[in-house]
Amino acid sequence: MSGGTGDTGEELNDGMATLQTTGLTQRFHGGLHMRGADGIEMLSGICRFSAEQPSQFRATMGSTDFGTIRVNRMKSTAVRGVRTRTLLDDEMGDYVSVATIRSGTVGVEQDRTSARGAAGDLTFVDFGREFELDVAAGSEVVFVYLPRLLLTERSIDTRRLTGAVIPGSPVGSALAGMLEPLTRHHPNTLAEQSLIEHAIVDLALAVIQPSADEEPAPEEMAVGNRARVYDFIERNFTDPTLSVDRVAAGINVSPRYLHKLMEGDGISVYGMIRRRRVRHGIDLLSDPAAAHLSVGQIARRSGFTGLSQFGRAVRDLAGESPRQIRQRAVASA
Repeated sequence: MSGGTGDTGEELNDGMATLQTTGLTQRFHGGLHMRGADGIEMLSGICRFSAEQPSQFRATMGSTDFGTIRVNRMKSTAVRGVRTRTLLDDEMGDYVSVATIRSGTVGVEQDRTSARGAAGDLTFVDFGREFELDVAAGSEVVFVYLPRLLLTERSIDTRRLTGAVIPGSPVGSALAGMLEPLTRHHPNTLAEQSLIEHAIVDLALAVIQPSADEEPAPEEMAVGNRARVYDFIERNFTDPTLSVDRVAAGINVSPRYLHKLMEGDGISVYGMIRRRRVRHGIDLLSDPAAAHLSVGQIARRSGFTGLSQFGRAVRDLAGESPRQIRQRAVASA
């Protein structure tokens, strides 16, 4: 994977952002060799990479853009990449990646789903959401980046694929075989670039579509949806306007389905939001670094609209008032 890019290239397809063809991508033309801690820093951009032994890190990267499509080839020693929330607003946030594993193994964790693929397999990662990537020593991977819009226009739900491994197949092998040499090829004309772009898209869709069309088992779907509920609340609980309806809309289900979905957890969605806010508030009340904050300020930072609402919630769940919790924390410091 490479970092960001620089100047704007010509746009070939209406409605899709064209990836840049200069900057870092230009630096990778013909292959770029990276080593040591400086090499890890050079590799980091759309992900933050790390290695257990930075001084031993070695990698080779090649990259080429074809209109809206980017193709990267990476061969490296063991390395781990993390895409955090702070990186999601970059240009790659609108892209998803199909990674074809040429050798070694690659582990992917996204949306609380984790899997590891081996040579011949493909993995799927959405750059619009956080993930972790674990590349084993000696692995060679070719990534193709596709605009998410391209998939949604074909009714492909990327959430059905994130963090998944697509087993090796003849079509997958054909895609991998086509992509690898393209990282060393740079089209001479826009017409050639457009033809290659469409060929990559057609073959990538042939790989993705069957997996996207598979219906998950009801219980498997419920587990995934519950994980999405917890994740949505975790990301939004400090917003005082967060409601059950907003959680339902946030994971694209009806409020009625949401209530039924969470019945087995023994707590209502509203209760989950309230409990998470209280836990955050107690953490702040107990934190010496937050001693300068008033109880009212802590209430607001925890998602409560008023001090009395915060006080009732804390007493209900912790059996103490906010003031008692703070006094106990000061006494034990």
